[in-house]
Parts: sequence; structure tokens; C-alpha cells
Amino acid sequence: MKILSFAGLAGLAGIAAHAQQAPQPVAQDPVVVTATRMLDAVPTLRDTIVITRDDLDAAGPLSLGEVLQRQAGIELRGLGGAGQPQSLFMRGAGSGQTLVLVDGMRVGSATAGTTAIEHLPLEMIERIEIVKGPMSSLYGADAIGGVIQVFTRRKGVPHFFATAGFGTDRDARVSGGIEAVDGATAVAMSAGYRRVDPPSATNSRSFFFNPDRDGYDNAFANLRLAQTLMQGETITLEAFGTRGRTQFDDGGSGVETRDTQTISGVKVTSSNRFADNWASKLSVGSSRDRLISEFPDFESGLPTRETLETRQDQATWINEFTLPGARLLAGYETVRQKVSGTTAYTVDKRNTNSVFGAINQELGGSRFEASLRHDDDDQFGGRTTGSASYGIDVAQLGRVALTYGRGFRAPTFNDLYYPGFSNPFLRPEHSDTWELSWRSPPSLVPGSWRVSAFDNRFQDLIVFSFEEGKPLNIASARSRGIEIVGEGTWAGTRLRGNATFQRPRDEGTGKQLHNRAERFGSFDAARDFGPWTAGLTLTATGPRFDSDDESPDSKLGGYVVFDARVRYRWTKQWSVELSGANLGDRHYENAVGYDAPRRSVFLSLRFEAF
Repeated sequence: MKILSFAGLAGLAGIAAHAQQAPQPVAQDPVVVTATRMLDAVPTLRDTIVITRDDLDAAGPLSLGEVLQRQAGIELRGLGGAGQPQSLFMRGAGSGQTLVLVDGMRVGSATAGTTAIEHLPLEMIERIEIVKGPMSSLYGADAIGGVIQVFTRRKGVPHFFATAGFGTDRDARVSGGIEAVDGATAVAMSAGYRRVDPPSATNSRSFFFNPDRDGYDNAFANLRLAQTLMQGETITLEAFGTRGRTQFDDGGSGVETRDTQTISGVKVTSSNRFADNWASKLSVGSSRDRLISEFPDFESGLPTRETLETRQDQATWINEFTLPGARLLAGYETVRQKVSGTTAYTVDKRNTNSVFGAINQELGGSRFEASLRHDDDDQFGGRTTGSASYGIDVAQLGRVALTYGRGFRAPTFNDLYYPGFSNPFLRPEHSDTWELSWRSPPSLVPGSWRVSAFDNRFQDLIVFSFEEGKPLNIASARSRGIEIVGEGTWAGTRLRGNATFQRPRDEGTGKQLHNRAERFGSFDAARDFGPWTAGLTLTATGPRFDSDDESPDSKLGGYVVFDARVRYRWTKQWSVELSGANLGDRHYENAVGYDAPRRSVFLSLRFEAF
């Protein structure tokens, strides 16, 4: 039996766009900073998503990965419940092919090649910007599939908030923050803590299954201090840190098994305007990803402790020039990666120096965007990437845009140098991507919608060969698909929906790519009743395989999950919210042997002032 009619889901997305009571003008182009790297937010033709603080407040007990999973073109692979590893797939691109930034800083592990998004709590985040498609021409390696940028808590105006909540599995959370603005000085800070005791992350299909509970706790803090000097220069200090401690199953050895992972970063930025048409920003920062694993030795059974740390020192100088009808960007970037820990790598450093430029131009009823970047890597030499987009307004029909881009991804330190299981002769992965989009006009249609067709080709994919016991450049892949997104208001109810239909395939074998479904989507409805707000969200995905060869034992069934929420605001400052996730208590897996979170409810109290 089919678990979901995606034609019906697409129809709901269409209702969100057309069934309105009154016209609501929408922006012709999304206005973000991540898609262009311009110093100010400008319109862009690229396919972007913005997740606001209001969206995060409505997410209830969900993790960052689960919130991202609700967006068009994004899939989630999770190894259990709270604090367990999560990875994302964007339009068929692998988890290591999407760059994650926090306040503009690269964060994550240079050994695994991914960012531990499971330790980035929603309470720490002000908004999220997502850009789909190759962004290597602006951000270099690791942006082959797109960029996800997290902005920590700040509003730019005086503000104070405090939240506390409790839910299923003794899920207790508390957070708070304050932002003060006094003339040329602004300071924002926030902090929070969470502790939860969820059921075992694994099930009987896992070799490591142990039916005990796998507890998790997380603490975070972030700070932003900005000072505008007399000559107009603004100096900004940004810092954040989040630490997660996760218990995991070891097959019942009796030895405590736990990962403690800390992700942190600090950055200093100088912003200047040297002339009316020349703005400049210089940023220098450093981020760290430190993992401490405690587990039993496989031979002796005795407790073992291993550490692994990535440090990324980075500096960026961006100059933006404003011309009539156009903006030009010129930048330089350097990144120094160093890994250390109990595992000895034959090479533990990597330096990359880059120059890049971009143009964003309005041409009457059309827009042109292009970017070009050259990366000089001390391990792989020079790599040049580029992208170009052209969009034109069609009378009464909206805007049609075409984008082409090339990207690359460098092998990780594990791929190249992990003792006994590496290959120092690997080549970087490459991609060629086309995207054709059709977006609603700004005023003719009440609401907004977007239809995007994409074709991603990946060459020299790095795949681990169990026969040779090392990774090889042996695969190429292609992911083609269509995304449908719509939103609007009908009978006083706010509606949003999206559906993705794709064909992610290994070009050599014709098999479905690992953990990618061919259809998935979500639908959300919310309505205000005076001081009350109620909402319902549906998230669904089709079947996929947790293997590269479509092994029957690795097949993961499709599922539909319902979430709901109700909020009561009795004053401007105070509100209480009851939210529930997976209310149908659907039992499903996002990876073989790992149970996805079951039904949960969460009650929270929130105070906001100013």
C-alpha cells in the first residue's frame, strides 16, 4: 500500500498558493546574504529558504535536522533520538557535500567531513538561510550541494527572552538571553541547557543493540558585541559554543559508552564604508570541533578513550562595489585546517587560499548573477569553479530563471590518511548542475509558489571499497528532480506545502543512491483564534535503501508523521505552548537498526520583552 499520494501533497501546495481571500504581495526574489555573499541582503535568483525564529518557536521538541527535513529537497538520516548523529541530503547530494556555517564560520570535522548538526540546539538560533545547488564558486570546497547558514540569537533591537519546558522522556530545557543597544554599542548574549533520557537509539536489527536508555544533555552559549567607532568603522566580536554528551549502545558490554562533542567558534569583524559605493568587511576567526569517545576496547573489553579535534582558522576580506543597477563583489579567503588526537595522521594540516568575485545586476525586467572562484589547495593544487543565473519576468506569469554551476569537494583527512583504511591518491569530487525555476509574480497571484527542476551530475565520487579496504574514485551519480513549493492564506488559515520528486541514481549501476527517497514532502497549516494559535504539520517520505546496492535487508519503508501545536498568549510578553511530534506514534527507521523518535509531547513557557 502506498504510504502517501504525492499528487495529493502537490495539490495541497497548490491550494496554499491559490486559495486565498485577499491578495498578499510577495517579493519577486528572496532577499538573503548567504546566496550572494554581498554585505547587505540583496535579491537573488538562487533557490533559497529562510527559516525564521517564529518557525523555530513553532517546532516544539524537534531537532535542527528534523526542522530542515521539512524543507523542499532536504532529507534526513538519523541514528536514533536526541543527540544521536544526523546527516542531510540536499537534492541528492551527499551529507559531506553541503557546507554548514555558523555566523559565517566554517564549523565541523575535517576528518569526517560533516558538521554535527544534532548538537546545534534550536534555542541558540535566530534564523537559518539555505541555498540549494552548487555554491563552490563563492564558498569553495564542501559547498558542492549547497550551503546551510545558521545565525545565532540576535535581533538588532533591545530584547529579552526566557523559556522553560518539560516533556516526554524527562525532556527538560531552559534558555534565556538579552540584547541591549545603547547608541553605538550593541551586545547580545544567550545561553541554555537541555537534559533528556530517550529510549535506546538502536533496535534488534543493530549489532550493537542494548535495550537501555541512551541519555543526552546539551549546553550552549553565544555572545555578540558590536561597537561603531567615530570614523564609522564597526568592530564586531561573535562567539558561540555548544557541548553535547550522548550515550550510545555497545551491545551490552557493561562499560559506559559516551561521546562528548564540543563545537565552538570566535570571530572578529571590521566593517567599513570607504566611499558611497565601496563597502568592505574583514573577518578573522577560528572554530573547533572536539570529540571525546569513551567505549570498551573490542579485544580486552576494558574502557577506552579516544579524542579527535579539528581546528579551522579562517580569514575573509570582502569588498562590495555599488554601480547603477549592479553590485560587484571581490574577495579573498584563507582557511587553515589542522586535525589532532589519539589517531596519528601522516598529514594533519591543509591550507587553502582563495580569490573570488561576483556580480548581481538588475536589467529592467530581468536579473543576471554570476560568480567565479579559484582555490589553491596545498594538497590538490588549483581549482576554478563558477556559476551563472539569468532570470526574466514574463508578463502575467512570473519570473523564469536558469542557473548553471560547477562545484568540487576535496577528500577528507579520513579518506586520505586514516591509518589502514585510506587512499592518499584520491581526486576531488566534481559536479555540474542545471536548475530551471518558475516563480509566481509579485502581485498577480495572491500568495506565492515556486516550481524548480534540477539536474545534478556528480563525478569522481568517493566510495569506500570493502574489497580493497579503502576509498576509491570509482563512481558517478546523477540526481534529477522537480520541487513544488507554495504558501498563502485561505479562510484565515496560513498554509505552506512542498513536494519533491527526484531520481537519485548511481550512473554505473543504475541503483538508487544511498538513503535518498524518490519522493518526499511536507504540509503545514496554522491559524489564530484570538490569543490562541493552533498548527498541524505533516511530513512524509517514500521508501529508500540504507545501502549502495538496493539490498532488500537495507530497505527503509516510507512513512507519514503528524505533528501538532497549540499556543496561548495571555499577555504581550507571556505565552505557553503545548506541542507534539509523531502523534500517530509511527514506528520507522531513517537508518537500518536505528529507531526514529516515537511520539512525544512538550510543554513550554516563554517570556519576551521589549
